[in-house]
Amino acid sequence: MSSGPLIVAIANRKGGTGKTTTAVNLAAEWGGQGHRTLLIDLDTQGHAAIGLGCAELRHGKGSVHDVFRDPQCAIMRTVHKTPVENVWLAPADTGFMSQEMDAMTLHRALFDAEVAAGFERIVVDTPPTLDGLLVNGLAAAHGVVVPFVPHHLAGVGVRQLTRLFYQVATRHNPGLRLLGLLPVMCDRHVRLHRRVLDDLGRQFGKRRILRGIRANIKLAEAFEAGQPVGEYAPRSAGSMDYRLMSQELETFFNVQEAKEYNENHTSCG
Repeated sequence: MSSGPLIVAIANRKGGTGKTTTAVNLAAEWGGQGHRTLLIDLDTQGHAAIGLGCAELRHGKGSVHDVFRDPQCAIMRTVHKTPVENVWLAPADTGFMSQEMDAMTLHRALFDAEVAAGFERIVVDTPPTLDGLLVNGLAAAHGVVVPFVPHHLAGVGVRQLTRLFYQVATRHNPGLRLLGLLPVMCDRHVRLHRRVLDDLGRQFGKRRILRGIRANIKLAEAFEAGQPVGEYAPRSAGSMDYRLMSQELETFFNVQEAKEYNENHTSCG
């Protein structure tokens, strides 16, 4: 990994997959672990601000979409502190109209000394639509997490996203990694859920299926209250699952860093 912040995109071509809930709670978990974390909301619905208790930031206070309107705009001008410990937000502009854009705009905005000095972790909440914003999110990231609800259409959204993943990795971001598929609202006692997980495991490899997030009403309640679930209901299943998920990602990157170091050391020897 580079010396700059670790950048993880949360993405799925299908809506209603817990994408923003995952982005908010992953950012909050990393913030709670002491990492200065920036959440970037590329989705023009602007829901990340609601989940972090700062819904007012969706209305004219500087948004991440300003960097797409003006490539000279420094992304730090769009960053706001949130009520959540160690978490900052570059909110969405709910009035932003999608347009043709350079796929590397966000990458360049994040390749900035002030960003590198200010943050250790960056989480990018991407839109479900196939447009330049989603491509920008993938082109800027070190890795992608794909949340999905284990229903019969889950494979469609995952396959659509992975096709785009390989296109972006080939054209713009050769270091991009598929970190894993994250089942959300999951109950492994339900036959349909087990079947979907088994099918995706066969297609993408069982190691790509993350531990997952169980169905838990506290997640919806927390979002409505404008709090990460770890603050709203710290002993809930949802809080535990997102804590474990954040640790899974940390472990993955630690393993990759060690592997890359060993490969580089061997090649230099």
